[in-house]
Amino acid sequence: MIKEIRNNQPDDMLRIEYMPGNICNHKCHYCFPGSNEGDQPWADIDIVKQNLGHLLKHYESQGKTKSNIFFVGGEPTLWKGLEDLCSYLKTNFDCIVEMSTNGTRKQNWWRQHAKSFDHVGVSVHREFANIDHLINICDTLYEEGVFVNADVLFDPDAFDTCLDIVEKLKTSKHTWPIMAKVVHFDGVHRYTNEQLAYFEDSVKRYPTQEWYDATFKKQRTSVDIIKDDGEVITTNSDSWVTRNKLNYFKGWECNLGVDILKIYPNGEITGNCQQKLYDGYNLYNKNFTELFKPNIAPVICTKAVCGCNGEIVCNKRKLEY
Repeated sequence: MIKEIRNNQPDDMLRIEYMPGNICNHKCHYCFPGSNEGDQPWADIDIVKQNLGHLLKHYESQGKTKSNIFFVGGEPTLWKGLEDLCSYLKTNFDCIVEMSTNGTRKQNWWRQHAKSFDHVGVSVHREFANIDHLINICDTLYEEGVFVNADVLFDPDAFDTCLDIVEKLKTSKHTWPIMAKVVHFDGVHRYTNEQLAYFEDSVKRYPTQEWYDATFKKQRTSVDIIKDDGEVITTNSDSWVTRNKLNYFKGWECNLGVDILKIYPNGEITGNCQQKLYDGYNLYNKNFTELFKPNIAPVICTKAVCGCNGEIVCNKRKLEY
């Protein structure tokens, strides 16, 4: 068993996964519940700038002077306020702007808006993806100087199809990274042992070091897994814990809300697991700037299973072992 997880992310960095709506033009069967139903309207951009700006300034006052805002969906590129918010964040904060997108917008859209983003992860879903189009989008972002990677979501029921997609992506003009991503069903994977071996190195194509150094603005995640006997396992894979079925942290102290948080389309500030962080605070409250002044501190996990890779590798420790 394990007793602690530590990552190498800077102590002054706050990561926010922001979901401004759940409208999506894909309906992937392994998608997180609530992520593509289309029943949450897009956020009002003026309220978002005012209140998200206040939240970031409050975290800055408690040592989180840098931020990584990660837009997720739904499909974020369908939100008309996206470019305005990106411009606001880059102008007013020491902020890395990142996005996960299915890449379905036309190539001209990406040429026009590329500079709004620092990092773009193009998610590749075998049920819906036009692979030739996604290759063109990734090549376009590469040419615009944006760090881009293709994240192939591996459906365990169509594993060979996903393998073929990885090989097709390798025919691109430019050498951007290709990642093999684990998908969860209620926090649990459904892969065979043979399939799991494929994820031991999740990077299926590496970029040139020169391009990586010029475009990659985050700290690459390295994770130490500390076992009960003191052995330390170091990995760069954000799925190692899940693949080994160790993502059960109920009762642990976790830096959720300190190092990472999620903002849902209804304005709730939680984890991806929907563990509430600040009862009574909602990003879209008109008096948010007057009320939101909490002390930032770790939480005790209340969830039976952790299903989000980013939060699985958040710093955490077992309180009794």
